[in-house]
Amino acid sequence: MRTFLAALAISLTAHAGQLDLAIVQFPEAKTPEELNAALAGVKLSDITNSNRTMTSESYLKGGYVSFSQSIPAASRFVSSTRISNFKADVNGSLTSNHISVRISLIEGVDAGLRRFASRSFVADAPLSPGQPRVLAIRQVTGKVHSAVKGQATVQETQFCVVIIGQVTR
Repeated sequence: MRTFLAALAISLTAHAGQLDLAIVQFPEAKTPEELNAALAGVKLSDITNSNRTMTSESYLKGGYVSFSQSIPAASRFVSSTRISNFKADVNGSLTSNHISVRISLIEGVDAGLRRFASRSFVADAPLSPGQPRVLAIRQVTGKVHSAVKGQATVQETQFCVVIIGQVTR
């Protein structure tokens, strides 16, 4: 029993700190290099404390925060959060300079028989303690159909979804 408690204490002190994770959607294409440069001067938990990114850094403005959570930094972590009709499950592992994480967002639709929309986001990337880093990025290009006064138009739209992480000690 003492060996187990000692190992647990060493594990907790080795990764003592906080892990901040966020999923942010931007309405235009972004590059990981420019995002990492813009994230260098901010704290992730501060800019994702709302539905929109709140920062004076112009490159980060206009982002829609789909998910944000702070959890204790540990070698293995699991978390589940439920707000209203929305559930988020997080599980992963964190070593000294690497993170593997899976975030599943499940949204219940209240229409007759209960239906669920589920999206999963996966990241496996280097992550050193300190500044926020882009863990994964997904560029999406699509077409939007619209009709105004009998005229149909097709417009191309682009956005990107970014998983960002930060470990603070």
